[in-house]
Amino acid sequence: MKALAAVALLASFAAAKPRLVPATSAPSPASAPQLAGAHTGNPYWFKTYSTAPYKEIWTGDLALKDFAKDLPKVVKAIEANGGVLTQPLGNLVASKKDSSQQLTFSLPRDHAAALLKSLRKLGDMPEPAVRSVGVPIPLDEVRAKIAVMMKEKSEHGADLARVPAAAAAEEEILEHLLMVEELGARVVVEARFNLTVSQK
Repeated sequence: MKALAAVALLASFAAAKPRLVPATSAPSPASAPQLAGAHTGNPYWFKTYSTAPYKEIWTGDLALKDFAKDLPKVVKAIEANGGVLTQPLGNLVASKKDSSQQLTFSLPRDHAAALLKSLRKLGDMPEPAVRSVGVPIPLDEVRAKIAVMMKEKSEHGADLARVPAAAAAEEEILEHLLMVEELGARVVVEARFNLTVSQK
């Protein structure tokens, strides 16, 4: 009886559908090895900052109480706030029939609020649309990184000298940050304004 049972058991194994097992199986996410030195902290020291010009494009409409009388006042207000027309007034699009004038000019963004206040004394002007071009430099973030690195160099200079590759990498990062800080501190952000002036 035992022999017959053993034969039956072997027969059942042979008839069973074979189960394919891959030669190698991928480790589960929990067991996957982590790259040594992979960045997981904040701030990200190898972040690079764009030095491309950053500006804002403003688009608005101004309805004057007296178009012929107040248009020169509009131009004067623009110039008083540091604005410069992109081309002479006579070359910009205008319509005597419709009493309208297109003004395109640039000015420091920090002066834009004062200009809007001046223009609204001359007529009706809704809040203009503003579109950003480029990425502004986060000076506070850059300066905080510089402060940390300068302190580390001062306090651990001897230790860094024993790891020249790491010291060279830190020096390159610091040079980039200092260059970005200098650029961000002296660049005046420009607002390019497309203003349509018309009779109310």
